[in-house]
Amino acid sequence: MGSRVPPPSLRHRGFRFFLGGGGAGELGSEMLPVAMVGLVLAEHGPLVLGLVLGARGAAGSLCALLSGALLSRVRKSTALAADGLVQCASVLGFALGPDTAAWFLGLALIGGAAGSVSEPAAVSVTPLLVPGQRLQEANALRSVVGRTMGVTGPAAAGVLLAVLDARTAFLVVAGAFALGAAALLCVREEAPGPDRVSQPIGANLRAGLREVVRRPWVLAIIAVATVQAPATLAPGFTLLPIVAADSYAGPVYGLALSCMSAGQLLGGLVAARWSPARPGLVSLTGVLAYPLVLLGLAATVPAWLLLAGYTVTGAGFMLFGVYWYTALQRAVPQDLLGVVVGVDQVGSFGLEPVGYAVAGALAETVGPRPVLVGAAAVGLLTALVPLAVPGVPRLADSPAAAAVR
Repeated sequence: MGSRVPPPSLRHRGFRFFLGGGGAGELGSEMLPVAMVGLVLAEHGPLVLGLVLGARGAAGSLCALLSGALLSRVRKSTALAADGLVQCASVLGFALGPDTAAWFLGLALIGGAAGSVSEPAAVSVTPLLVPGQRLQEANALRSVVGRTMGVTGPAAAGVLLAVLDARTAFLVVAGAFALGAAALLCVREEAPGPDRVSQPIGANLRAGLREVVRRPWVLAIIAVATVQAPATLAPGFTLLPIVAADSYAGPVYGLALSCMSAGQLLGGLVAARWSPARPGLVSLTGVLAYPLVLLGLAATVPAWLLLAGYTVTGAGFMLFGVYWYTALQRAVPQDLLGVVVGVDQVGSFGLEPVGYAVAGALAETVGPRPVLVGAAAVGLLTALVPLAVPGVPRLADSPAAAAVR
């Protein structure tokens, strides 16, 4: 049997270090919430745990735009390494610092703010490390590595908590972040030019926002994400464990999350090889699986069908992510890409915490199933609307618009 040829994007040294460093940092990120449960929940209860996790997420969302604007002034790999070092320091603070809620909240805010640079920097640096024709493959590999860490990280943290005390587990998490930062410091992509370094942050931010507005297909996708994140995604994830425990025998909740992760891995492998002529059409059609799954959950379909739906959903989400980021990397000027990804991050996650809170409150009032049906209706009604916008089916500027620019 012949040996398998590695993906061509891995021939590039900088990308290999980027992929390894990002994977180590992602492992730390996926282990961290489980470690927090072992420390914060055990010593302070669910209210403080929720505040700590919420503070970390809120700080990341609020700082995403500023982080994107700052990226045009520095090496993206340096920003990623700095994020890893800050994450390492904040995790060490959990392990070695005082056992107070205020201390934990402060560390969560610092870690969340630093983490806001992660996705804009990772998306922005990829085109500087691999040739344009390998962007989609590189994005898919990064997604597969990240999803692999998403599967192994929580399990590894759970094992650590079973054999070690929580604070020692935090030291292992800090080591993962430190290892990732060390690898990222070995990535040396081209530095920004003097004109970009001297550009005011406010000017970068305004220029990036103009890039979003002048491309209707980018604005349409972000607008739909801003609606679906609180109205469809958040209710689905909030109510899945409640309905699964009430209506199904066995560990359906855990299996559903595992099936989604497996689907994401499959979707990443497919995206690395498949370049459809209309990636926007494929992506939005794949996203339709999620509201259908919510309807199945509300109707208590057989467990095997529900789990199959979560697998398809994971694949659809991954295809969308790979094609979307590849399209942005090819269409948006390099020096403004971080701002555009920051806008996307705010749109995709900024209102999601509100959705979690509202979904829980509505479920207490009218029951979880009507909330799931409503969330599915929003998802079905909005998923395909962007296809009417020029450029969305191909995730690219129209030829006429491209010629004008």
